[in-house]
Amino acid sequence: MSDAPSTTQSRRIAGALARYRIMAFITGTLLLIVFAGLIRYIPGLEGLKETLDPTMFVVAQLHGFVFIVYLAAVTHLWLLMGWRTGRLIYMAAGGVVPLLSFFAERRVHAEVSAQLEEAK
Repeated sequence: MSDAPSTTQSRRIAGALARYRIMAFITGTLLLIVFAGLIRYIPGLEGLKETLDPTMFVVAQLHGFVFIVYLAAVTHLWLLMGWRTGRLIYMAAGGVVPLLSFFAERRVHAEVSAQLEEAK
């Protein structure tokens, strides 16, 4: 009976980790698409384009909305784990720095999984 809170807490952490992983992959993928699509707007590569492609506008908007959900998933996991503020900033930056969400997700998943295994 005394380990019930830790079991419940472990389930909550495992659920938060799963949501974080899904959102990290979705957000990272959308960010890579936006980044790849916007490279062609760099002056000197193919000439300066003055208007944004409508498809890129939609993908960029979608990334913005998904990023908000990603921040909620990051914050939830961060609160459950009781980490320092630097970890929150590192994880949140994954939604705006290309490829960082994939590296951060791998590192966070390994650390949280190890802690959950240790708690068993």
